[in-house]
Amino acid sequence: MSRRTKKTNVSVMTSRKRLVFFFAIVIVLFIVLAIRLGQIQIINADEYSSRALEQQTRDVPITAKRGNIYDTNGKPLAINQSMNTIWVRPAEVAEREKKEEGYTQQMASVLAGILDNLTEEEIYETITSDTSLLRLQKYVDDEKTELVREAVSDGTVTGLQISETVKRYYPMGAFASHVIGSTNDDNNGMSGIELYYDKYLTGTQGRWIKNTDASGRNLTNGIEKYYAAENGLNLVMTIDEVIQHYVESALEQVQLDTNAERAMAIVMEPSTGYVLAMACYPDFDLNDPRTPLSESEQEALEGMSDEEKVEYWNEMWRNPLVNDTYEPGSPFKLVTTSIALEEGLTSVNDSFYCAGSLNIAGTKLSCWRSYNPHGAETLAQGVANSCNPVFVTLSQRIGIDKYYEYLEQYGLMDNTGIDYPGEASAILQSKSSAGPVGLATISYGQGIALTPIQVITVLSSLGNGGKLMQPHLVRELTDDEGNTVEEFEPTVVRQVVSQQTADDICMMMEGVVSHGTGSAAYLPGYRVGGKTGTAQKVVDGKYTENTYSSFFAMAPMDDPQVAVLVIVDSPQGVHYGSQTAGPGAKSILSNVLKYLKVEPVYTDEEKAEAETDVVTVPDLIGKSYASAAETLRKLGLTAIACPSGNEDFEVIDQYPKGGTELAAGNSVCLYSQ
Repeated sequence: MSRRTKKTNVSVMTSRKRLVFFFAIVIVLFIVLAIRLGQIQIINADEYSSRALEQQTRDVPITAKRGNIYDTNGKPLAINQSMNTIWVRPAEVAEREKKEEGYTQQMASVLAGILDNLTEEEIYETITSDTSLLRLQKYVDDEKTELVREAVSDGTVTGLQISETVKRYYPMGAFASHVIGSTNDDNNGMSGIELYYDKYLTGTQGRWIKNTDASGRNLTNGIEKYYAAENGLNLVMTIDEVIQHYVESALEQVQLDTNAERAMAIVMEPSTGYVLAMACYPDFDLNDPRTPLSESEQEALEGMSDEEKVEYWNEMWRNPLVNDTYEPGSPFKLVTTSIALEEGLTSVNDSFYCAGSLNIAGTKLSCWRSYNPHGAETLAQGVANSCNPVFVTLSQRIGIDKYYEYLEQYGLMDNTGIDYPGEASAILQSKSSAGPVGLATISYGQGIALTPIQVITVLSSLGNGGKLMQPHLVRELTDDEGNTVEEFEPTVVRQVVSQQTADDICMMMEGVVSHGTGSAAYLPGYRVGGKTGTAQKVVDGKYTENTYSSFFAMAPMDDPQVAVLVIVDSPQGVHYGSQTAGPGAKSILSNVLKYLKVEPVYTDEEKAEAETDVVTVPDLIGKSYASAAETLRKLGLTAIACPSGNEDFEVIDQYPKGGTELAAGNSVCLYSQ
């Protein structure tokens, strides 16, 4: 074999080896590819199918509108304001980043210049997360939303979606703030009625599911499903917006006059248990519930730690009329009197003697007028004089077992069941620990702590023929068309005392106002009954120098239409309820009775006096608030801005209407919206 032939054979063999090697590599790669393809298409098929579907699927939440809240006459107290929510798909942002390095940081910078309260760093962190869909910002107004749309349209930003949402809005600001309560950033009830009825108000969120390409265009064979949102139900409250305004105005004046920590009040309809007004002053703006209305309080809040702020907010939002207890003092004497009358242990003209004090089981219990004892008096006079020894004597006749039976009958061993969150329970001594001294002090309203809603509910039963009613703040639930879905009818809990006993108590309450300690609530032309109260305030289990000064009143006493309880927390200077809470109760009663069209019946003397003070309310619609207020001032009337806190507006409505005759000293509500 020649050398050349030998060389050729070697070359051929080498080529063949290379070809076989190359072919082997191809086969190996093919096997690896086949394995990988099998792994993708068979083993991990569900995972990749899910990823593809996720990239193609747009799941846009459709926000349900929270139900509105109205006063008893349909005046909106809480409504929804249309806003927008910006959503982001980080996966789409990441895809753009692969093509354009530095794009994500640029997008964060652009959005930070448009959106409020979000820094560039916060936006960057959100749009680079590994979540498929994230909310970037909620409650974006239309102006900023349009800027975002433009940025999406020109390609400056990508992966964004915009959906319509709603934000809770309270058209009257601080109006009835402790009753209505507020919502959090997710539109869920946070306090008050908003919290108690949250499941009815919330509704059910809808969804819009569709398949799209990377540009957001619907795929030809893609799915598209739309699940409509179901809006929440509306609440119609028992609160009457006009009466609530009268109450809030009166409390503001009481707090100013007494320099008290707080002034609070409830107005109830005795025959139904419906709460017509409930207020506590100082209040807070429902549209900005974390910012105190007082500038000094705002400054103090800014210096607090996060824990202290939470504690402060909870205290500011807390409704003491339902959530807190206090010693009621003298108004509770009416309960003791009713028990003794019902059990036949006394009568209206029964005789008593006040020597200034009584000795009970070795303890001296004094009358508030121990320096000048009342001496001989009837039961009716004892009630009018608020004489402690009279009620101590009655409690001894009743005995502790029977007394506690009636406390249970009056519902004081339980909550009232009012439709409001966090109702507190009464604080009562047990029968075994109370003893004769405990029973004696309870008889005149000390050594027992009740919520204000309990006190007015119990005392209102005496103006309702002895029938105890369950208090209510909401009258009915309605749908979007205004149809009633559920109605909360007045509920009689039980008959506690007889009609005769209730009538006797009403007669004696009237005597308290006409010639007793409650004369501050006297109103010419109206039969007003009442009871004053001054009880020491308990702090950390000890009595302090501060007081809860109160005044309970009802009118007209021949057919009570309205009951009022005014409580002044820690008034400075004068502490007596007749002088601190009495003027507020009188102001509320005067305005409310006229609003309810309860006609006065004057004696000849009262009629002559009343006619000299009557003025005709002018038509003020179209005038500025300042001008209208000055016109009313000259007539001896007071203007109330509705909503409060704003005195720079044009009057669009008023109550009472122009042409109404009104006694000087009364108020006129002027509306801006």
